[in-house]
Amino acid sequence: MSKTIVYDTLSIPDPSFIDDEVRMFGSWFGMTNICIFPTKISGPSNNQNSSGDDKTERNIIHLKHKTMLFDPKVRQLVNESSGVFQELQINVDDPTKATDALYYSRKYRAILSTCILAIDRNNLDKSNETYNQYKMLLHNLQLIWHLCEVLYLVTVPGDTILNNLLDWIKIHYENAENQASVITENKIAYLTDEHVEEKFTFYWDTVIGLVLQGNIDTAKMLLSNHSQSDTEPFIHAIKIFKSMPTYSVYGGLPIAEYTSRFKGWQSSAKSKLECGIFLSDSNLNDVMKIICGDPDSTSLIRSHCSTWFQFLVAQLIYTDPTVKKHSLSLYAHRSVAKYYEESEYNHMDTLALDLFDGDLEGFVKKLKSYPDSGWSSTHLTNLLHLCDKIEPEFDMSEVVENTNPNEQYLLDYGTFLMTHHSLWQAGITYLDYCSAVGKDHLSMLLSKLEITSDLRVSKILHYATARRLHNVVSSVCKVKGMLSLQKSRIGEALCWAIRGQDSAFATHLGDLYLKEYVKGGSFACPDILDNLGSIVVTCDRFMFIGKYIQFLKLAMGNKLNEAALLYIELLRSNICPNYFRLTLLLDVLMFIDNSNECYFNIADMSLITMRLDDAITEWNEDNESDNQYLLSKVFNIRQGIVKLVSISLIRKKMIV
Repeated sequence: MSKTIVYDTLSIPDPSFIDDEVRMFGSWFGMTNICIFPTKISGPSNNQNSSGDDKTERNIIHLKHKTMLFDPKVRQLVNESSGVFQELQINVDDPTKATDALYYSRKYRAILSTCILAIDRNNLDKSNETYNQYKMLLHNLQLIWHLCEVLYLVTVPGDTILNNLLDWIKIHYENAENQASVITENKIAYLTDEHVEEKFTFYWDTVIGLVLQGNIDTAKMLLSNHSQSDTEPFIHAIKIFKSMPTYSVYGGLPIAEYTSRFKGWQSSAKSKLECGIFLSDSNLNDVMKIICGDPDSTSLIRSHCSTWFQFLVAQLIYTDPTVKKHSLSLYAHRSVAKYYEESEYNHMDTLALDLFDGDLEGFVKKLKSYPDSGWSSTHLTNLLHLCDKIEPEFDMSEVVENTNPNEQYLLDYGTFLMTHHSLWQAGITYLDYCSAVGKDHLSMLLSKLEITSDLRVSKILHYATARRLHNVVSSVCKVKGMLSLQKSRIGEALCWAIRGQDSAFATHLGDLYLKEYVKGGSFACPDILDNLGSIVVTCDRFMFIGKYIQFLKLAMGNKLNEAALLYIELLRSNICPNYFRLTLLLDVLMFIDNSNECYFNIADMSLITMRLDDAITEWNEDNESDNQYLLSKVFNIRQGIVKLVSISLIRKKMIV
């Protein structure tokens, strides 16, 4: 396994850093961004002469780490895993269902496999180095995830783990089986006198590779196709292969009996090896050394295994086939020592060793730094947490108050996805399962999403409304309302204010409506004003507008008695804005007609007169040219009041 270089050296082309007294300072923000800024560090001697007026221009540099999750070819990893994650949480919350952790783990691995295939389809010639790197990262992740699954999620009777480890190796190291298929499917060699082992130069490498993966049947078939298969050495070798005992945890021989038979079989094979039966063919002799567990075969096994993972499993097949899980740690450390010094361990080595050592919590912590922007640590930690494989508080030193590490990983990953223009909806899924902290983050992040289209606004409002994030709804509607107002679409702005239940913004719009009425004598967008909804309860301005429109309808419908009662109510409630008072008082002229009907009593007349005096006084204190026309009508208002008073007095005398 080649070592992965995760980060490259980056040169920052900024002249500020050339100065020897300038040091680089930085601060992370988010999961992929770092802010770098130069700072001049003055020594003791410079402090005395420093005047504090350094005018050198300094740049603040924002660096953003490129993540593979945002690449279009890898994005399905995010979308599909989000669905599996949500399905898992729903399953756990359902008391009638048992959570099958192994099932969900395999679904996550299937998504990884699909993503790797998608990358291959778009990089057939392997010329795109970025995709080659992505494939390697995903393949290594799939390898280590599968190992975790084998060791911690698969239940094995008797804790004998070798068969599962063999399945793990066969799935991820397929070269031997692929080469065997090439040999067996090629019919030309069998129809001619050409020898199979001569036609295919990798014949013996393939046989040894199959033996090292415990694939005895296929290795035996290849030996049977050898040109010397009818000779004594090959006949004995094939017979040994056929008689090799197999162990199955599900039925079959008990461990003690199997161990006895295996040792007897291997002892018989060793006696033939020591007699020199296989010396006529050095390659066959090497194969039989491996089968017999000969210590001299270690270097041979090492040369045919590209990683210490393969070496570990290959040795166990013929030295300790009934190995227990708790014994793997010793074997793993011996195997990795054949490849690297401890100082040379890479990330994958340390992750695998933690799994073999049984340090699942240490594994999860290290997995967080895997260069997949938290995808693996988030989903695998959540899975292990839900099936009680790790304690909820295993890493409390690194978490936010009132959250456990599982929630913290979900919080970080969800916040990270919220920074992407199309994956932000997937991020909401993870924040939903972070208790109150996630809700607070979601509220802030939704409010900060860029409003690029009406469709996005509709989605934001849908998510916010479903989660009762009323402040988000109000904030987004306020932004949309202001944008509508900038385009002089006051009716549209009012619709957003009503939807957001923003009384302050609605008050501002109400003022615009009333001032427009003062100028033009009519309301814009009457249909909207007829259906104000609950905004009239939270906004005094639209409460007034609603009642005023109702008053106008009554007056225009010649229902002056009802209109008079509502008119006096408007004057008495004192909810009429100052700039509209003269306009409201001017409406008193509507009640003067030829019928000499009096719609007000003396108390009402006194209220109207008092409100008129207040309006004139306020206008004198703050003279505005917009009200000049209305002030010219003050005389008419007073004349109307006088006439109404006289009508009232005359009717009172008539009654007496």
